[in-house]
Amino acid sequence: MRWFLGLLVMLTAAPALAFEGEIDAKSIGDASQQAEFTIFVNESGGVRMDTSAKGRRGKTQRVSYVKPAKGKYDYMLDHGEKQGMKIPKNAFARIAQTAGADEKGKPPNYEIEKLGAATVAGQATRRVRVTDKDNGDTAEFWLSDAYPQNLWLKVFAVEGVGGQSPTGQWTGIAESYRGFKPGFIMKMVSKGKRDPESGLEVTRIEAKKVSPDKFAIPPGYEVATMPDMSGMPGGGKPY
Repeated sequence: MRWFLGLLVMLTAAPALAFEGEIDAKSIGDASQQAEFTIFVNESGGVRMDTSAKGRRGKTQRVSYVKPAKGKYDYMLDHGEKQGMKIPKNAFARIAQTAGADEKGKPPNYEIEKLGAATVAGQATRRVRVTDKDNGDTAEFWLSDAYPQNLWLKVFAVEGVGGQSPTGQWTGIAESYRGFKPGFIMKMVSKGKRDPESGLEVTRIEAKKVSPDKFAIPPGYEVATMPDMSGMPGGGKPY
Protein backbone atom coordinates (compact mmCIF):
# COMPACT_ATOMS: atom_id res chain seq x y z
CA MET A 1 0.00 0.00 0.00
CA ARG A 2 1.71 3.18 -1.21
CA TRP A 3 -0.35 5.32 1.12
CA PHE A 4 1.12 3.27 3.97
CA LEU A 5 4.70 3.93 2.81
CA GLY A 6 3.86 7.61 2.72
CA LEU A 7 2.51 7.46 6.25
CA LEU A 8 5.79 6.02 7.49
CA VAL A 9 7.60 9.05 6.12
CA MET A 10 4.97 11.36 7.58
CA LEU A 11 5.17 9.76 11.01
CA THR A 12 8.94 9.82 11.20
CA ALA A 13 9.82 12.99 9.30
CA ALA A 14 12.39 15.01 11.22
CA PRO A 15 16.02 16.14 11.00
CA ALA A 16 18.47 13.27 11.55
CA LEU A 17 19.79 12.81 15.06
CA ALA A 18 22.74 10.68 16.18
CA PHE A 19 22.02 7.25 17.64
CA GLU A 20 24.27 4.26 18.27
CA GLY A 21 23.01 1.02 19.70
CA GLU A 22 20.94 -2.13 19.23
CA ILE A 23 17.27 -2.70 18.43
CA ASP A 24 15.32 -5.97 18.65
CA ALA A 25 11.99 -6.35 16.87
CA LYS A 26 9.50 -8.97 15.75
CA SER A 27 6.91 -9.23 13.02
CA ILE A 28 3.16 -9.25 13.71
CA GLY A 29 0.73 -11.33 11.68
CA ASP A 30 0.67 -14.78 10.10
CA ALA A 31 2.30 -17.24 12.50
CA SER A 32 3.83 -19.14 9.57
CA GLN A 33 5.71 -16.02 8.49
CA GLN A 34 7.01 -14.80 11.83
CA ALA A 35 10.43 -13.19 11.85
CA GLU A 36 12.73 -11.71 14.48
CA PHE A 37 15.18 -8.90 13.90
CA THR A 38 18.30 -7.57 15.61
CA ILE A 39 19.55 -4.24 14.29
CA PHE A 40 22.89 -2.60 14.94
CA VAL A 41 23.35 1.14 14.29
CA ASN A 42 26.66 2.93 14.61
CA GLU A 43 27.15 6.62 15.28
CA SER A 44 28.17 7.35 11.69
CA GLY A 45 24.85 6.01 10.36
CA GLY A 46 25.77 2.46 9.34
CA VAL A 47 23.02 -0.13 9.83
CA ARG A 48 23.05 -3.93 10.02
CA MET A 49 19.83 -5.93 10.27
CA ASP A 50 20.00 -9.61 11.24
CA THR A 51 16.81 -11.52 10.41
CA SER A 52 15.82 -14.97 11.67
CA ALA A 53 12.78 -16.74 10.24
CA LYS A 54 11.61 -20.32 9.81
CA GLY A 55 11.34 -21.68 6.29
CA ARG A 56 8.62 -23.93 4.95
CA ARG A 57 10.32 -27.03 6.36
CA GLY A 58 10.71 -25.49 9.80
CA LYS A 59 14.41 -24.76 9.44
CA THR A 60 15.52 -21.40 10.79
CA GLN A 61 17.10 -19.18 8.16
CA ARG A 62 19.46 -16.37 9.11
CA VAL A 63 20.28 -13.50 6.79
CA SER A 64 21.76 -10.05 7.30
CA TYR A 65 21.51 -6.81 5.38
CA VAL A 66 24.50 -4.57 6.00
CA LYS A 67 24.38 -0.87 5.04
CA PRO A 68 27.77 0.75 5.76
CA ALA A 69 27.61 4.51 6.22
CA LYS A 70 30.28 5.00 3.55
CA GLY A 71 31.05 3.34 0.26
CA LYS A 72 29.07 2.45 -2.87
CA TYR A 73 27.68 -0.91 -1.76
CA ASP A 74 25.42 -2.63 0.74
CA TYR A 75 25.66 -6.37 1.43
CA MET A 76 23.14 -9.18 1.76
CA LEU A 77 24.54 -12.16 3.71
CA ASP A 78 23.17 -15.71 3.87
CA HIS A 79 24.77 -17.22 6.97
CA GLY A 80 23.59 -20.76 6.28
CA GLU A 81 25.29 -20.84 2.88
CA LYS A 82 28.12 -18.47 3.85
CA GLN A 83 27.39 -16.42 0.77
CA GLY A 84 26.90 -12.72 0.18
CA MET A 85 25.63 -10.31 -2.46
CA LYS A 86 27.18 -6.90 -3.05
CA ILE A 87 24.39 -4.43 -3.88
CA PRO A 88 24.83 -0.86 -5.20
CA LYS A 89 23.42 1.57 -2.66
CA ASN A 90 21.10 3.17 -5.22
CA ALA A 91 19.69 -0.17 -6.44
CA PHE A 92 16.38 0.31 -4.67
CA ALA A 93 16.19 4.10 -4.89
CA ARG A 94 13.62 4.05 -7.72
CA ILE A 95 11.28 2.03 -5.50
CA ALA A 96 11.37 4.88 -3.03
CA GLN A 97 10.86 7.44 -5.77
CA THR A 98 7.52 5.85 -6.62
CA ALA A 99 6.31 5.70 -3.01
CA GLY A 100 3.45 8.13 -2.90
CA ALA A 101 4.04 9.26 -6.47
CA ASP A 102 0.50 8.36 -7.49
CA GLU A 103 -0.80 10.50 -4.68
CA LYS A 104 1.24 13.56 -5.59
CA GLY A 105 -0.92 16.59 -5.90
CA LYS A 106 -3.92 14.94 -4.26
CA PRO A 107 -5.21 16.32 -0.98
CA PRO A 108 -4.84 13.90 1.96
CA ASN A 109 -8.01 12.02 2.80
CA TYR A 110 -7.15 10.55 6.18
CA GLU A 111 -8.77 10.51 9.57
CA ILE A 112 -6.30 10.60 12.45
CA GLU A 113 -7.39 9.54 15.93
CA LYS A 114 -5.29 9.96 19.05
CA LEU A 115 -5.90 6.90 21.22
CA GLY A 116 -3.94 7.90 24.31
CA ALA A 117 -0.78 6.65 26.00
CA ALA A 118 0.58 3.11 26.03
CA THR A 119 3.81 1.34 26.98
CA VAL A 120 5.79 -0.71 24.45
CA ALA A 121 9.04 -2.47 25.47
CA GLY A 122 9.23 -0.26 28.53
CA GLN A 123 8.91 2.94 26.49
CA ALA A 124 6.13 5.49 26.87
CA THR A 125 4.33 5.95 23.55
CA ARG A 126 1.48 7.89 21.95
CA ARG A 127 -0.97 5.61 20.14
CA VAL A 128 -2.41 6.93 16.88
CA ARG A 129 -4.84 5.37 14.40
CA VAL A 130 -4.83 6.52 10.77
CA THR A 131 -7.73 5.58 8.49
CA ASP A 132 -7.71 5.96 4.73
CA LYS A 133 -11.20 7.36 4.16
CA ASP A 134 -11.16 6.32 0.51
CA ASN A 135 -10.80 2.58 1.06
CA GLY A 136 -11.15 1.98 4.80
CA ASP A 137 -7.60 0.69 5.33
CA THR A 138 -6.26 1.39 8.82
CA ALA A 139 -2.87 1.63 10.47
CA GLU A 140 -2.11 2.06 14.15
CA PHE A 141 1.18 3.45 15.41
CA TRP A 142 2.74 3.62 18.86
CA LEU A 143 5.12 6.61 18.74
CA SER A 144 7.99 7.32 21.12
CA ASP A 145 9.68 10.66 21.72
CA ALA A 146 12.74 9.07 23.35
CA TYR A 147 14.64 8.30 20.13
CA PRO A 148 15.43 10.08 16.85
CA GLN A 149 12.20 10.30 14.90
CA ASN A 150 13.55 9.23 11.52
CA LEU A 151 15.74 6.45 12.94
CA TRP A 152 12.89 4.05 12.14
CA LEU A 153 13.12 4.79 8.42
CA LYS A 154 16.89 4.41 8.43
CA VAL A 155 16.62 1.02 10.12
CA PHE A 156 13.50 -0.62 8.67
CA ALA A 157 12.59 1.05 5.37
CA VAL A 158 13.97 0.51 1.87
CA GLU A 159 16.94 2.79 1.24
CA GLY A 160 15.81 6.13 -0.02
CA VAL A 161 12.16 5.98 1.07
CA GLY A 162 12.78 9.08 3.13
CA GLY A 163 14.19 10.95 0.12
CA GLN A 164 13.54 14.58 -0.62
CA SER A 165 10.40 14.20 -2.69
CA PRO A 166 8.28 11.86 -0.49
CA THR A 167 9.60 13.40 2.71
CA GLY A 168 8.65 16.88 1.60
CA GLN A 169 5.21 15.71 0.53
CA TRP A 170 4.33 13.80 3.67
CA THR A 171 5.93 16.26 6.08
CA GLY A 172 3.55 18.83 4.63
CA ILE A 173 0.62 16.51 5.27
CA ALA A 174 1.75 15.91 8.85
CA GLU A 175 2.07 19.62 9.47
CA SER A 176 -1.44 20.18 8.16
CA TYR A 177 -2.84 18.25 11.13
CA ARG A 178 -2.58 20.63 14.04
CA GLY A 179 -1.30 19.05 17.21
CA PHE A 180 -0.07 15.91 15.44
CA LYS A 181 3.51 15.08 16.37
CA PRO A 182 5.72 12.53 14.56
CA GLY A 183 7.86 10.07 16.52
CA PHE A 184 9.89 6.86 16.51
CA ILE A 185 7.59 3.93 15.73
CA MET A 186 7.81 1.38 18.55
CA LYS A 187 4.93 -0.66 17.12
CA MET A 188 2.72 -0.56 14.05
CA VAL A 189 -0.21 -2.66 12.88
CA SER A 190 -1.90 -2.25 9.51
CA LYS A 191 -5.02 -3.87 8.10
CA GLY A 192 -6.78 -3.56 4.78
CA LYS A 193 -10.22 -4.80 3.84
CA ARG A 194 -8.65 -7.59 1.78
CA ASP A 195 -5.41 -7.92 3.71
CA PRO A 196 -4.70 -9.77 6.96
CA GLU A 197 -3.37 -7.85 9.93
CA SER A 198 0.39 -7.32 9.78
CA GLY A 199 2.97 -5.17 11.44
CA LEU A 200 6.16 -4.83 13.44
CA GLU A 201 6.94 -4.36 17.12
CA VAL A 202 10.17 -3.22 18.75
CA THR A 203 10.89 -5.42 21.77
CA ARG A 204 14.14 -3.82 22.92
CA ILE A 205 16.08 -0.66 22.12
CA GLU A 206 19.34 0.19 23.82
CA ALA A 207 21.91 2.91 23.22
CA LYS A 208 25.40 1.41 23.36
CA LYS A 209 28.67 1.19 21.46
CA VAL A 210 28.59 -1.08 18.40
CA SER A 211 31.69 -2.93 17.25
CA PRO A 212 32.97 -2.09 13.73
CA ASP A 213 33.11 -5.86 13.16
CA LYS A 214 29.32 -5.87 12.79
CA PHE A 215 29.70 -4.08 9.45
CA ALA A 216 32.46 -6.30 8.05
CA ILE A 217 32.00 -9.36 5.82
CA PRO A 218 32.73 -12.49 7.89
CA PRO A 219 35.81 -14.43 6.76
CA GLY A 220 35.15 -17.37 4.48
CA TYR A 221 32.03 -15.87 2.81
CA GLU A 222 31.80 -15.98 -0.98
CA VAL A 223 30.55 -12.58 -2.19
CA ALA A 224 29.03 -11.96 -5.64
CA THR A 225 27.92 -8.66 -7.19
CA MET A 226 24.26 -7.98 -7.88
CA PRO A 227 23.61 -8.19 -11.65
CA ASP A 228 23.18 -4.90 -13.49
CA MET A 229 19.46 -4.49 -14.22
CA SER A 230 19.82 -1.38 -16.37
CA GLY A 231 19.32 -3.42 -19.53
CA MET A 232 16.03 -4.91 -18.38
CA PRO A 233 12.66 -3.30 -19.20
CA GLY A 234 12.36 -0.29 -16.90
CA GLY A 235 15.75 -1.02 -15.35
CA GLY A 236 17.88 1.97 -14.48
CA LYS A 237 15.09 4.37 -15.38
CA PRO A 238 12.92 6.35 -12.97
CA TYR A 239 9.27 5.36 -12.92
